[in-house]
Order: sequence, then structure tokens, then C-alpha cells
Amino acid sequence: MSEKSASTVPALDKAVRILDLLAREATPLSGAEIAKLLDLPRSSVHGLIGSLLAAGLLRKAYERHFVLGAHVMYWANGFLAQQDIVAEFHEAIARLPELDPYTLTLSTLSNDQVVYLACRNSQSPLGFTFRIGMQLPAVFTATGKMMLSALSAAEVQALLPQFPPPYTERSVQSHTELADELAGCRRQGYALDDGQLRRGMHCFGTAVFDHAGQARFGVAASLIEAEADEKTRQHLVDGLKKLAAQLTRTLGGQLPA
Repeated sequence: MSEKSASTVPALDKAVRILDLLAREATPLSGAEIAKLLDLPRSSVHGLIGSLLAAGLLRKAYERHFVLGAHVMYWANGFLAQQDIVAEFHEAIARLPELDPYTLTLSTLSNDQVVYLACRNSQSPLGFTFRIGMQLPAVFTATGKMMLSALSAAEVQALLPQFPPPYTERSVQSHTELADELAGCRRQGYALDDGQLRRGMHCFGTAVFDHAGQARFGVAASLIEAEADEKTRQHLVDGLKKLAAQLTRTLGGQLPA
């Protein structure tokens, strides 16, 4: 068995094949036609079509024939928005010279992880390199905390039924500690990773809001702990808030009052 086949879920693989087939075809297809073209059992295709219809990924074009559903466009728009936000991020940081000395990142929340969409690593050594596609526990990162702070306590609990193992002795280790930090994020409008991800590194983060008022992305600046005096901290946070405001406007959103 290949590594690919061993790591995939058969039902999901079949559902993706159905969606790919309908994306290629110019006319609606019946369940029988789908089963024949993909060489799949009719019973299996029938069950998957029912699930895809319920999820809005398929819709009936007419009796027993199907086309792609509107929910596919929701995913497509989300993907395109992320591509646009990456370009906007790079354009925006080029207009904010006060952030030039720092490592800057753009990330989004994926369940209990942050996923890094764009990075500009500084020349100053951090002992840590951010990479596009990297995933880290949201509770230990500045952008993760900031995006979590926009959720309700119940939503946070649902995302984090268990805490990940701490990265350092400073890492937050309980829902009670996290709730205190998230309350601070909401009060001050930014989040701090004070060595929770890596000893000696401080990261400051703010959230980027979309037109629906959701914290869709986070932007952060990182520097070594020795550089994070009060003056630098305020200067950096002010620059980050400008960056978040520019990106929020791009998404048609507003920052919380």
C-alpha cells in the first residue's frame, strides 16, 4: 500500500473525486453516470451524494441529476481572499518602515492551530524561523491568542478540549490562565507571547477583522526579549495596529471600538 493511500480516508477520497468530476463536466450528471464514470459502486455514490447535498456542496439541477453547490463558492472565495490578503500584507508592511527591524508574520486560525500564510524574517537573529505553512498551537502564539480572544468562552473550550504540552516554562497551561490572557487581549487590543513559544523571544500580535466582524487573520512582530523595553514595545504595537487597520479595511471590516 502506498503512503498516499494509507493516509487517506476512502469516503473522503471518493467525495473529492465526485466534486472534481462535476467541476470538469459541462452538464449535470445523474448518480448512475457518476458511478459509471468513476467506476464506483452505485450504493456508495448514492450515500455520498446525499451527504454532499446536505453540506451544500452539490445541488439538484433537475430530477436525479446534480451540479456543484453554492458552498463550493464559499470555499473558493475564502481561498481567493487569503491569496489577496497575502499580497496586501506585503504591500502594507512596505508602507510601514517602523516595522522594518522586526520579523513579521500573517497567520490564520485552523482549529487549535495557527497556520502561517506569509512571513518576513528580519536580519536580527531570533533563534527561530517562521515559514509559510508552519502550524503552531494557537494558545502559545500572539496571533493565536488574539484571534481566540474574539471567540466566546464556549467556542474556545470546544477548540481546546485539552491543552497541548507546553513549549517552555512560560507557556499557558490551563483554561483559567488562557481566559485571563484573552481578557487582557480584549482590553488592550493586542496579544503577547512572552517566551511561551521560545525562550528569549517576544511576539506581539493583533487581529484583522473581516466584513462580518470575525477575526479572520492575525499579524505579529517578533524580536528578542532583551530588545522588548517599554518604548520599543509601544512603538511596535502602534505599528502593528496600523497594519491591522489597513488589512481590516481591505476586507471591508472595522476594528473593535
